[in-house]
Parts: sequence; structure tokens; C-alpha cells
Amino acid sequence: MLYTITAVSPEVEDFAIELQIESDATFADLHRLIRQSCGWEEASEAYPPATFYLCDDGWHRRKAIREKSYEDDTMDEVELGDHLEDEGQRLQYLFDPDEARILLLEVSHISFGKHIDAPRCRRSHGTAPQLITEQEAAPEVKSTADLLAELNAAALADDDIEPTDDDLFDLEELDPEGFDFEEE
Repeated sequence: MLYTITAVSPEVEDFAIELQIESDATFADLHRLIRQSCGWEEASEAYPPATFYLCDDGWHRRKAIREKSYEDDTMDEVELGDHLEDEGQRLQYLFDPDEARILLLEVSHISFGKHIDAPRCRRSHGTAPQLITEQEAAPEVKSTADLLAELNAAALADDDIEPTDDDLFDLEELDPEGFDFEEE
């Protein structure tokens, strides 16, 4: 059996791909085909694990098939034919769990008795949504010392006052008895 699966993106209006893949292929094969067809071949550990969701007609998620899982079967273990039975069947492909970014997939045609040598992208239209790696998405992290130095510099710049030795704090001048500390 040969599936023709159409994928669209809710965030990129003019994007669509039409994929062809055998029913005995795994969800991992479909995962790789989607990444290749979208130009995301260089998927690595920098990208979070993807998940397929089998959906009802209203796109409500019914079953998850994860790239990595300790509880359920993984994409490598589950064949498409185990879950895809009818034309019009819907799936979501969650490719960025951190941002809840998905592709919407639908089994647009099932050909009985037809085979292909390898999964392929039959048609492509528009530009796929871009992946964002964790390194690109993460803001620059500064150390506490750097943040304090920036705050001190900003405070001094606001006052237009140059610090002198008299402005520096001397621990020996601290009189601990001058503070009222109550023990709880």
C-alpha cells in the first residue's frame, strides 16, 4: 500500500508538501522524509524530539507516537500501516515542542498494489517554516558578576559622579551591634 500524505503549516500560509511513503515504513521514516522535504536534513541533538499525534476529524489529538519515549512505542517501532487506515485520516507533526509548532498532515490518497523504491516528496509549494535551534533561541546568559558590574556602571553613569576612595565600603567600619537583628 502506498500513502500520499499532504502536509501544511498553520504558520506559513503558502507552504504545502505532498509525500509518498509505503504503509510498511515507520513513523521514523516519515519523520526523516518530512525533515528532508522541508530542508531540515541537518536535524541533530540541537533540535528537540518530534512527536506525531493521530487526530480525529477536528484535529483533536488522540494518540502520540514519539521520537523518544520511555513509556510508549517510538517512531522507530511503529509502522504507518498500524495506524493509518483511511483516506482523510489526520495527524499533527509536532516538530518544535518548546514553541508548540506543528505541521498538519492528512492521508490524501491510498494506492493499493502500488510501490515505490524509497519515500519521496512528490510536490512542494512555498517555503517551509524555519527551525530554530536552542542555541539560536536562547538569550545570552550573563554571569551575576557581569550583571552587577553593568548595574553599578549604569548607576554611576546616571549620577555623573566619579567614585572616590571615600565612596567605597569598608567592612571594618561596620558595627554589627548597630543593627537590630531578631532571631526567629
